[in-house]
Amino acid sequence: MKNILRLLYMIIPVLCLAGCKIEPPLHLPAQEVMVDMPMVLTDMEVVWDLDINWNTAWHYGWDDQDIYLFGETGYPEPTSFEVRRYFLGEHPNVPHTTVDAFTVFGNSFRRAYEFGYYDMLIWSNIDSEDGAQVVVIDESDLDAVKATTTVTRGMTRLAKESSTKVTAVHNQPEIFYSAYPQNIYISRNREDYDYYNEEEDVWVKVINTKLRPLVYIYLVQVILLNNEDGRVKDASGNAALSAMANSTSVNTGHTAYDPCIVYFNTRMKKDIILNDPDSPYHGQKADIIGGKLTTYGLCDMDSFMNTKAKYSGSRPDLPNYLYVDLTFSNDTQETLQFTVTDQCQEQSHGGIITIYIDCHDLKVPEGEGGSSGSLFVPVVEDYNEISYEIPM
Repeated sequence: MKNILRLLYMIIPVLCLAGCKIEPPLHLPAQEVMVDMPMVLTDMEVVWDLDINWNTAWHYGWDDQDIYLFGETGYPEPTSFEVRRYFLGEHPNVPHTTVDAFTVFGNSFRRAYEFGYYDMLIWSNIDSEDGAQVVVIDESDLDAVKATTTVTRGMTRLAKESSTKVTAVHNQPEIFYSAYPQNIYISRNREDYDYYNEEEDVWVKVINTKLRPLVYIYLVQVILLNNEDGRVKDASGNAALSAMANSTSVNTGHTAYDPCIVYFNTRMKKDIILNDPDSPYHGQKADIIGGKLTTYGLCDMDSFMNTKAKYSGSRPDLPNYLYVDLTFSNDTQETLQFTVTDQCQEQSHGGIITIYIDCHDLKVPEGEGGSSGSLFVPVVEDYNEISYEIPM
């Protein structure tokens, strides 16, 4: 009888346990893995909050012919992206040693991740009509991806009196965007995830990524006052802006300290009424030479100061000069130089650059037909030569 009772005592607790649903603790000893297949959903958004007063400060306008010649003035929406994913392991802020590379279409993508830390570098592809592009992406350094541009179809000679120097004239970079989210932690704890996908049996973490432009737009207008006699007949179409950065960091957006001259095209419009109420020439009629310039922006002086030994310990003088070719009434051509340093520094991420010229003060070059000098030979009296060497 005692043996039977002892058996009943043993069976009853077992039956009670079988009828209860016991949740395991979130963290069991020696068992930290709570997520078997982590997924990361990355949502990408292109943002740009630059506010430019196009309506009043921009006199040149932008018609269908300008769009045909130079493209739109706005920032285009990208359609595909390059993604570089760097696995850091269990520690953040370590150098990149491995990389996964893939191309995505649309504004979001999902991938499976290992547990640990990740950095990600995302930049937009350039949709060029002919399949060629000016921007060159250098990924040789996994920690510092760099964007540069090709040099344009030839060298430009800037000369004064008997001295002649050759300088690099770069093409305009196409507009593209980047983002660099760092130290993304892929946790073993399910509480660190945004939701559970029952159909796929995965936990999903969402990353919202904002991409910003690495190339900025400048709209340039040279306003010719008092040109009723047609002293300035036309614009040859050649123009350039000096002391702009020749490359930029795709990771951070910081530009290089090496300057270059960026070439762009112009067009002349006649009899435009100036509509800027803040301008002293408001309501006057003028001829205007206008164009659109894209550039990485100004040289990064922080980078320069950290590498000043490269320049023998002295800071280089980097004024921004605008060079514009004018065609005069006797068909001669001259390249005029204008200092636009203040305007560039006030609008380091793009904007409107405006130059006023009183044509009564312009002297028509001697001769008839042809050019009185090679391209980009300034005729302004206070010209100070700036030369940028090209590594050969």
